[in-house]
Amino acid sequence: MRDIIVGMAGHIDHGKTTVVKYLTGVDTDTLPEEKTRGMTIDLGFTQIKFEDNSRVGLIDVPGHEKFIKNMSAGASGVDYLILVVACDDGIMPQTIEHFQIVKLFGVTRGMILLTKRDLVDEKRYEEVKKECQEYFKESFLEKAPILEVSSKEIESYKRVKALLYRELKELKIEDEKKYFRMDIDRVFTLKGFGCIVTGTVKNGEVKVGDNLTIYPKRREVRVKSIESHGEKKESLGSGNRCAINLSGVESSELERGDIIARNLLVGDRVDCKLSLLESVPKIKNNQRIRLNIGTTEVIGRVKIYEKNYILGGEEAVVQLQLENTIGGILGERGIVRNYSPITTIGGVELLFFPKSDFNRRYLQHIDFLNTLSKNSDRVEELFKKDMSLDEISALIGKNIELESYISFGKIYLLDKKIIQHEILDEKLKLIENYLIEFHQKNSLKKGVTKSTLRSLLLKELSQKEFNILLDLDKVKESIKVVDDYISLKDFKIRLTREEKDMKEEIFSYYKNQKFEINSYSYYFNQSKNKYLFEKVHAYMVEEGFIQYLEDEYFILSGFLKESIKLINEYFQKNITLEIKDTRALLNNSRDSAILILRKLDTLKITKNIDGVRVLIKN
Repeated sequence: MRDIIVGMAGHIDHGKTTVVKYLTGVDTDTLPEEKTRGMTIDLGFTQIKFEDNSRVGLIDVPGHEKFIKNMSAGASGVDYLILVVACDDGIMPQTIEHFQIVKLFGVTRGMILLTKRDLVDEKRYEEVKKECQEYFKESFLEKAPILEVSSKEIESYKRVKALLYRELKELKIEDEKKYFRMDIDRVFTLKGFGCIVTGTVKNGEVKVGDNLTIYPKRREVRVKSIESHGEKKESLGSGNRCAINLSGVESSELERGDIIARNLLVGDRVDCKLSLLESVPKIKNNQRIRLNIGTTEVIGRVKIYEKNYILGGEEAVVQLQLENTIGGILGERGIVRNYSPITTIGGVELLFFPKSDFNRRYLQHIDFLNTLSKNSDRVEELFKKDMSLDEISALIGKNIELESYISFGKIYLLDKKIIQHEILDEKLKLIENYLIEFHQKNSLKKGVTKSTLRSLLLKELSQKEFNILLDLDKVKESIKVVDDYISLKDFKIRLTREEKDMKEEIFSYYKNQKFEINSYSYYFNQSKNKYLFEKVHAYMVEEGFIQYLEDEYFILSGFLKESIKLINEYFQKNITLEIKDTRALLNNSRDSAILILRKLDTLKITKNIDGVRVLIKN
């Protein structure tokens, strides 16, 4: 269980900060201009402490329309909403916008506080209460508690605090073991300490001495010390307000909107699921927008997959092409606002940082994004992409345990490369189809060479990865590798009657020549079926019936072995061997003797020293 964050939201001057003050004893209006203007500009952070010494984080977010981007920064980490509505005003535009933003961020529990009860009579109070019941019908606040509070009745705030305690006891929030990550909302220098960054821990845990990275700048930093609400900490987990003293960086190098994390993907293009508010007529392809995610706001354009526009209330997968780089993890939520006039138009759920250019008709990628947007096994889906384990872990936000995926045959490891089982099936089918066609056209070849197959079909794999793939049990069920040749497992060379006859014809040619070597062309021209001669001759060489000498000269394997035997016997009585000696041994011409001697040189049986051969002793 991680720490719970309660968010306080509502229209300007509806009394949010007053409620916080009475619940916590802390005034969250900390900025001088907030005191002067009487409104919350930036996020206010504090804690609610209960009688049993338990505590929860509380964020008071700004209500003025000009500061909605700060509101969305606070709402991005909220688990439970306290929505404040003043009895004298009722539901106002920013009440609605705040509620919409909180919904877009996935908040599912909360309560409604009707403030300034002392300023209205019973009739007006009931009107506002009914207005809330009607407006929030069919939302997560439909059955939410509705309480009244008044600054003239301190007990009303105690009742709120007691109810909040009971509500939060029922709230179960699982905390996955994710990488540490915190959106930075303040950066400053403290004399004697150096750079300080603050934020609310979004995921994971930070410890003193940790080496972390500032994204998207990719600055390596070290954690010198940690504080939370004025208390020194050795470590701090998600849901907590956090101030970190950093070494390795100056305050001037960082800014609000940066992210301090252990491992994170960043990019200026991000694929998302966009949910448009029902009140918005539509959003067009290439429309300029503002994205509020974490503590940053970035301007960009919406590229819609498949469609030209999205209507209000609809969802679609889109790519946001941004003017600045952002970081994030799969499933992270953000707010999309119109560029001008600035109004909230919808929310996004981050899905993927694409490497390839946008293609609105790329159906396979669209299916991939739609699958990622569901609660299926997202990790397995990411294995289908050409991503390293580190990249997948960064996008998921935690270490990926591969053992279960491997044991259930979901993925295969090719050295350090991961291949998902469906992708392996596709590649295997590609190889099988190629081999079927290859065998049909080359029925007398034992198979295709490894290098040829890799360069044609799997050039994205290294030689090592390719060899491991070929050695997988799943691959060996249908494909076999013999020496350097790859073929279908059940493939065997079967000569037709015509091919067998040609084989005997070629045998007779080379049998008759014995050690007196004639060229390939000589026999080729003698044959009546030159196509068949060429095909069967290549088969006989590949199968080792005939040995290649050089250029276009060949010899029967049996005669080559016999020549080696005769020459070895000669060396038992002699130290050197000349060409004339070879001619006498083999009863052939000078040219034929030289061809055979050169072959023996190549086989490392003899060595040529100024035209005289000596035996190489093994």
